[in-house]
Amino acid sequence: MSIQLHMATTGFCNARCGFCVYATPENDRKKGTMPMGLFRKIINEASEIPSITQIAFSALGEPLLDPHIVERVAYVNEKCPHWTLSELYTNGVNLTPQRFERLKAAGLDSISISLNANTAEEHEKRMGLKGKFDQVCANADYAIAWGEGMEIRIKAVSTEDDFTKEDVQKFYERWGYVPMGGHGQAVILRNWAGEIQTIEGGIPDPDACCGRAIGQISVLWDGTVSLCCFDPLAKHNLGDLKSQTIREIYNAEWYTNFREDHANNRASKYEICAGCTRV
Repeated sequence: MSIQLHMATTGFCNARCGFCVYATPENDRKKGTMPMGLFRKIINEASEIPSITQIAFSALGEPLLDPHIVERVAYVNEKCPHWTLSELYTNGVNLTPQRFERLKAAGLDSISISLNANTAEEHEKRMGLKGKFDQVCANADYAIAWGEGMEIRIKAVSTEDDFTKEDVQKFYERWGYVPMGGHGQAVILRNWAGEIQTIEGGIPDPDACCGRAIGQISVLWDGTVSLCCFDPLAKHNLGDLKSQTIREIYNAEWYTNFREDHANNRASKYEICAGCTRV
């Protein structure tokens, strides 16, 4: 089984998206940026675990607010050349052509830009980024034009209220559709394990195995390991990589039982999973 190392190297974000738990009152976690020493420790350990084959720079923080992000991407490619994918999720404000070229040269494989709008007004309303829409679009166009060999995706979160099917269609007209060779990808709003909304009618199958539960190790900027990327506030704190190893945390009894329960379609044993929209 392939495991993704999902890392938030910074806890800061310049956006205030209405569909993200970052901007909610519940997000009272201390914010900071992961020291390079801790990052190297984690990557060194991960490089010796054959089942870890991917890394994603994501979670609540905006990776491009991390001053060490290019250095981190380069270090991953130096230590883990066998990994199949390194990807980064960004709101695109700071994905300047110069920054893009540095990330590409460092070996980044994939960039997902969260645009979430067709107009400047929508962009400000949905993401809290005033006057940044044209800048993000220009950055995205540059990445598409010069990202040969990379996967470039322009993303939007679709809801029934403020980004409808008609909005999605306009989005695809601008950016194309990923399965048809384009770069646009609209995804349905998720509920962040019940943190930001309730789902009418409940979860289709609360017992079903979740890919994130069994295929992801989620690390926050301070070394805390959370249940998954839908637990970005670490309400389920599985350990601390400042003082523990990845193997120690991953092989702990509770975490092992959690993965086994998911693999055997017993996910609803865990309250956070029972009410989550999953992947």
